[in-house]
Amino acid sequence: MMRVSRVLIALALTVSPVVGLALAGFIIGPHLGSELASHWSGNASKPDGFSPTVSSFWGFAAITVALTVGGVIGVLVVARGGGSRVWPMTTALIAGFSACAWIAAAWATADAADPQHAALGARLAIMLVPAAVGTLVYVLLPPAPVTQTGTATAPIVPVGVGDRLAWSGVTGSRVLAVAVGVVGAIFVGVLTGWILTRQPGLLVSASVLLLATLSALLLQPARLTVDHRGIRLSSALLRVPLIRVRLEDIDEVVADTIDPARWGGWGYRISGAGVAYVARKGPGLIIKKRSGGAVAITINNAQRPAAVANTLSNNARTLQK
Repeated sequence: MMRVSRVLIALALTVSPVVGLALAGFIIGPHLGSELASHWSGNASKPDGFSPTVSSFWGFAAITVALTVGGVIGVLVVARGGGSRVWPMTTALIAGFSACAWIAAAWATADAADPQHAALGARLAIMLVPAAVGTLVYVLLPPAPVTQTGTATAPIVPVGVGDRLAWSGVTGSRVLAVAVGVVGAIFVGVLTGWILTRQPGLLVSASVLLLATLSALLLQPARLTVDHRGIRLSSALLRVPLIRVRLEDIDEVVADTIDPARWGGWGYRISGAGVAYVARKGPGLIIKKRSGGAVAITINNAQRPAAVANTLSNNARTLQK
């Protein structure tokens, strides 16, 4: 019953962008003229673009409705255990941005003497609502069940008395590495533009790009280490710890194919399936914890770190007896 209620709430949130846009059109529409301010660049107090009121409304409405239909289908598919929560979350997020973009512009125009003097101001805060809606949709829906491919193995390394065992390797994504380079280059360009022109909008953009670059560098590349301290994943460049599992917490480490759809998508994920670092679909470790949770990490040649982890874990349990 609780699961049904969560799905129904997720459905309500998914259709909320359409409902919100319709209500805004009904409430704000009568206060608008034939034209509304539709674009601001660098200065949220002075618009530099204008659109016909009616056609802009129906244009945003068409986009919002199409995304909402896709989102509703996604929620129903996930509720039946057939897909990832990333799909309905993403459609709800983008549909919300579409609806809120028109609402913010119409709201600013309606409060101004004429469209040329429409100022967004604090109304920009409405763009935070879609992020909250998308997050709630993701949290409310059940995670895809974690399944093994049938080729998963839990190897062991034969070691002698007194032998020391450890493994270390780097994991990451080439696509993410390219994205980091592109975003970093754009950041440098925007920062240079701000230094030359001192436009406030460029400084805001540079700050956002810097945050995005640092966030990406936090995950790309990452170093996986397996030794007597357990399994540790940390940022290879920034040295920030990302995942740690102690030997005594390990039940079994399996080398298997990691499917992003089963773990909530790409990147660093926390979901009902567990904690995961997913750089791509491919080989990796699934660490089954004695507490019942699971951790997934994509890594090439996953058999080797899995064997080292299982051996060290088994040895630690033997010594405790």
